[in-house]
This record gives sequence, C-alpha cells and structure tokens, in this order.
Amino acid sequence: MKKKNEIVFTGIVFIAMAYGISRFSYGLLLPYFAKDLELTNQVSGIISAVSYLTYCLGLVSMFTLFRNYQPRAILMISGALSLYGLYNMMVAEHFPLFGSGVIILGYSAGLATAPFGQIIKEKVTYGYQDRSNSWINTGIGLGLILVGIIVWVVGDRWRIGYAVFLIVSLIIMWFSYKKLPEVDMSHLNYKTDLKNIFYGKKFIISTILLGIGTSAYWTYFQSYIFQTQYIQFTNLFWIMLGAGGMLGGFAGHMNERLGMTKIHILTAILLGVSNITLVLSEHFLLMMLSVTLFGLVYVFAMGVYAFWCARLYVEYPAMGIIVTFVSLAAGQFIGTFLSGFLLESYGYQTLFYIYGAFSLMTILFKPMAEELADI
Repeated sequence: MKKKNEIVFTGIVFIAMAYGISRFSYGLLLPYFAKDLELTNQVSGIISAVSYLTYCLGLVSMFTLFRNYQPRAILMISGALSLYGLYNMMVAEHFPLFGSGVIILGYSAGLATAPFGQIIKEKVTYGYQDRSNSWINTGIGLGLILVGIIVWVVGDRWRIGYAVFLIVSLIIMWFSYKKLPEVDMSHLNYKTDLKNIFYGKKFIISTILLGIGTSAYWTYFQSYIFQTQYIQFTNLFWIMLGAGGMLGGFAGHMNERLGMTKIHILTAILLGVSNITLVLSEHFLLMMLSVTLFGLVYVFAMGVYAFWCARLYVEYPAMGIIVTFVSLAAGQFIGTFLSGFLLESYGYQTLFYIYGAFSLMTILFKPMAEELADI
C-alpha cells in the first residue's frame, strides 16, 4: 500500500507540472502576455489549437516509445521538454518563439499520460487501479491551484510567473526522478492494428465531443473574466477551478456507487451547465459555481472515460489510453481552432452557449450495457 501511495503521489505532482503548470497556464496568463506579444484572439486560438495537435502527436508516438523505452524514461523526456517549453515562453520577445514553447508543451503533455497508466497496471493491485488513475488525474487541479497562487503573487509580470513555473517544475522533475519505479516491459507487445484502434467507435465520437465542449473554456474563460467587473478576482476563479479538479479524484468512488452510464450522463449535463452558467449573467456566485464545477467535472470526465476505455480495450490497455486522449485532444484541437473565429464574430456569450451544447451532445453516445459487464 505504501508503494501504491508513493506512485499515486508522484503521478499527481508530475501531472500538475505537465498539465496544470505547463499546458493549461496558457489560458490564465493569456490576458497578461497577449498585449505584450501582440496576440489577437485568432492567433492565440491557432497557437492553442496547434498545441493540441502536437499533444496528439505525443500520444501517438507512445506506440514507438513503448517499444524502446521504460515508462520512467519517457516521463523524464516529457519533463525535460516541459522545462524547455517553459523557458522559451519566459524569454520570448515575440509570439513565434512563445508559440513554439506552447507547442512543445503540448507534445510533452502527450508523453505524460500513458506511462502512468502502464506503471499503475504493472505496480498496483487490480482493485486499486481505477482509483489510482483517478487520483493521478487530480494533478491537473493541483497544478491549476499552484498557477493561480503564483500569478496572484506576481500579478501581470508574466515573465516572472514563468520563471517560478520553471523552478517549481525543476523540483518536481528531481522528485519524480527519485521516486518513479522501473517497469519491466519485455513481456508486452504493442502492435498498431487499425481494427483494434477503432473497436470503440461510439466511445471515440463521445470523447471527441467532450474535447470540443471543453476547449473554449480552457482557452478563453479567463479572458472572459477580464471583461467583467470581477477582474480583481481572476486568480481566485482559477484557484477554484483547480480546487474543483482536485475533487474530481472521487470519480472512482462514484463510479462504483452509481454505475458508469449514469455517471456519464451526469458528467455531460454538468459540463454543459458549467459552460452556460459562466456567461448566463455576471453574478459572482454563479460564475464561481461555473469554474468550480468545470474543474471538478473535467477531471471527473477523464476518469469516467478512462474506465470506459479500460472495458473496451482489455487486450490492449496502452492502446485504450492513447485512443482516449488522442480523441479528446482531437476534439480540443477542432474546438480551439474554431473558438477564436467564433469569439471574433459572435462574442463570449454565444461562444460558451455553443460549446455547452457540444458538451450535452455526449449524452447521445453513452456506454452500452454489454461494454460494462464487469463494472
């Protein structure tokens, strides 16, 4: 049990670096650096969309990396790329170099997901695997909380903010290097078979819609806050988003109690509600509810979809993880690419209503009973 807890804690802090700090801090700091780097909404949307594309490339490259490297080594590569990307963003004077940092961070995050799934599979007792993966995903929330606190302290001095992110990431890298276990991969066979990849067609469509429905929130919710009377509370909103994400770790427990089909429907409804309530009215408590709910349900949804893919890709666990996150990132790429243009044309309210509708559409693609026979 001690070893399990050590792996989970290491996973939480590493995902806090790879996702919360490195990948999603872009949305929080966008209002600060956009003016300095002369970023329009369209350019910021394109940069974010390309980072989702490189995130997909990172995930797909796992098929090759798993044949040649241990999960621990892959995570060290991911961490090194995170440090390099953050450095580029810290020193950038113009948006091309800054954008390259964002894109590199997308790829590094793509390398950070599947290795932990494999470590959990090999090192944690079966009955604890779903819960362990759920709690590792809460690292996103922890990273968001750290980012929110750091930006609260440094204010609009975004370069100093990225310097602190870099220092925190270095500490996490050192800790992960010490604590991550070696995993024997010699008995595993990772073959890319298109027939097996597309086994869960309904699952893939649902995950793509989830990605589209959450993409605008990650990129523009903070910019929207800047347009309201609550600009002085922007970092508090971000911290509450992270706090909600930490609560998403209870997905495993809820899944056992209610069953995955009910949880899937509930997740879709709450994601739609969180998008819509953000712009429904400029009421402080309603907006605070929206960001907390979004953080909780986003991490919760990642856990739910991980459980679903585990039942579909029993013979190909690594492939299931990769298919899940590639589908999610594909949806986020599509959604982010379109969101900049929609924002320019129709404004924030229409943008979040449209993406709330995409979240609700995932109800139409829920798990089938025969896929969940062992739950």
